[in-house]
Amino acid sequence: MADPTNETGGQVNRKKTNMIVIICDATKEIGYGHLKRCLVLAASYRKLGFAVNFLMRGASPAVETLLKTHDAGLVVISTHNDCLAYLLEQKEDIRLVIIDHYEINADLEKEISNLSPVLVIDDLCRSHWCDLLVDQTHGRTPRYYGKKLYKPTAEALLGSPYTIIDPVYKDVKTSGDRKNILLTFGATDPQGVVLKVLDILKETMWGEEVIFHVPLSSMSPCLDGVKQRQENTGTDIRLYLDLPDLCSLYKRCGIAVGAPGTSLLERIYCGLINIIMIVSSNQRDVGQNIAQQGAAIHLGEIQTLDPARLVKAMSQVSDPSGYGACVLKKAVGMVDGKGPVRIVKRTIPLISDCELRPVTKADMDVLYKWQHEKGARDYFRNTEPPTKEEHQRWFDNVLSNGDVTLYIIEWCTMAVGYIRLNPLGKKTEVSVLISSDFRNLGLAKRALLNLIKRKELFYCAYIRPENRASIGLFTAAGFQYTGQGEYIYNAAL
Repeated sequence: MADPTNETGGQVNRKKTNMIVIICDATKEIGYGHLKRCLVLAASYRKLGFAVNFLMRGASPAVETLLKTHDAGLVVISTHNDCLAYLLEQKEDIRLVIIDHYEINADLEKEISNLSPVLVIDDLCRSHWCDLLVDQTHGRTPRYYGKKLYKPTAEALLGSPYTIIDPVYKDVKTSGDRKNILLTFGATDPQGVVLKVLDILKETMWGEEVIFHVPLSSMSPCLDGVKQRQENTGTDIRLYLDLPDLCSLYKRCGIAVGAPGTSLLERIYCGLINIIMIVSSNQRDVGQNIAQQGAAIHLGEIQTLDPARLVKAMSQVSDPSGYGACVLKKAVGMVDGKGPVRIVKRTIPLISDCELRPVTKADMDVLYKWQHEKGARDYFRNTEPPTKEEHQRWFDNVLSNGDVTLYIIEWCTMAVGYIRLNPLGKKTEVSVLISSDFRNLGLAKRALLNLIKRKELFYCAYIRPENRASIGLFTAAGFQYTGQGEYIYNAAL
């Protein structure tokens, strides 16, 4: 195994106790799809304070740039078996291993799971040994995996709700301009599909003032072919190299002709009309399922592409009031962009339990910071955040007053929020605050259940009716509504 540095000289991330390791590759043959969806998850974990290291069998300068942009480390390995040595060496620091690679089988996954919880991303319905399986294929159901998940406790996260969409596309919507056509068959397009499609469309759409937009990696073998067509035809072909994302093209283009890989789901999310053709076997189920819903026009396998069908499809979708409008309508709501959040949330209990510890003097500043986060005090009795002096007096009183009890919620040794207990006669009022960086991950519920288990008291909480998040939290933890905003749970019974 090579020394764990990237080729630009940057050291791998070695943040103690909080590391996510991702095993995938990105080459001319494999393309960038696996890497890009893993980078989306990597960014989610980086926001939570984790270091992220990628184990890869080499990386081009473009891939190194992507990793550096996402503040992710790189460990170069010769074979996938080499990853075991690295994982064993870093065992105490690793919280989760994510595997997105068709060449890693269940046997190796089982060995890795002896060292860390494992999340596998797949779309070929292969056999696995993992804790969580993610298959974002539209229409995927448990029957596709049957008895292929060997670990008895394994869970499967299947279908469109778990589509891994980069948050960068959250507010990106197409202009609907059907004169601007996106051609996308993967960043590397090793089969040169874009050249074949260009040769068909440039002849049939001559004089229609259309613009073809072609994003590619600098590793793509198609570059010279695209440049030749730019120079030798009257067609307006615009080439883009190593774009970090396709936001600008999704905004500009109204129609996309491409493969039903990861980017198809992005294009649907951003509102483009899609004409698709199968370039590799792992795209078949995605393409067929989406086409069956009517959310894309499916032209079959690229090897048997009928030029006349492509020309006809382009004619159909170019009419603003025609078939294209129907395709768009069928695609609405298929992807909601919340897949990464759902996936990360399901990994929370695998990574670590929530712990409660008594507050100390060292916590004063972080408590002050939390009070000033957006939305933190929206439903407090006093919604105004305290001044530094007010907070100091309150904090000193908490430390010296035996009546009020304050626990810091820790997850992966990180302070993520607090639970406050105030005596109210025979009852104990409980309130929970989670830092904005860690909300919507289920940590508040886990902390509350931990408290109830540890301290058998008669709990109550007073919640405004408009505070639906807190109502959901406390009712999920077993609290019952008694009226006038009060929710109770008697753990002393």
